[in-house]
Amino acid sequence: RQSDEAALRRIFGDANVRQDRVQIGEGETLPGTVLFPGDSSRQLMILWSDTVRRRLPSRLILLGDSSRWSLKSGISLGTTLERLEQLNGRPFTLAGFGWDYSGVVIDWRGGRLATAADNAKLYVSPPPSKFSTPAYSRVLGDKDYTSNLPAMKELQPAVYQIFYDFPETTVDSVPPR
Repeated sequence: RQSDEAALRRIFGDANVRQDRVQIGEGETLPGTVLFPGDSSRQLMILWSDTVRRRLPSRLILLGDSSRWSLKSGISLGTTLERLEQLNGRPFTLAGFGWDYSGVVIDWRGGRLATAADNAKLYVSPPPSKFSTPAYSRVLGDKDYTSNLPAMKELQPAVYQIFYDFPETTVDSVPPR
């Protein structure tokens, strides 16, 4: 939480740390840092509370099919809907597919992940080969769906994006390093 880009360069090496614009959704970007650019299994995007000094991470973003990074609960890119239900101990609520907030988990419905996945926002998607199926058309759009619907089970969605938000810290509340 107290890290900065300079520390990341010392730990991972200059070649593995790049300043870049980071996609945050709906076509918007913010200045950030990308660890291991070009290596999809190790890539991690970081947004900073202090964008000038590039310190105090505010959000970590994972995007893709699989990753070496994971949450404490073991959730990572590629974690299946079925596995999320197992970890949660019950079905949960997620947004429909095919729009900007496609597949975002909305409510863990009192399950174990309500606290274990705290500060993390997970997005799931079925494989593209399932986009033209009748099951996909039954769970489309800006609507809430339960994870245990037969259509969801048939689509076999998996986590493709994780946002981990650090608790709010104001730049002024932390002394410079």
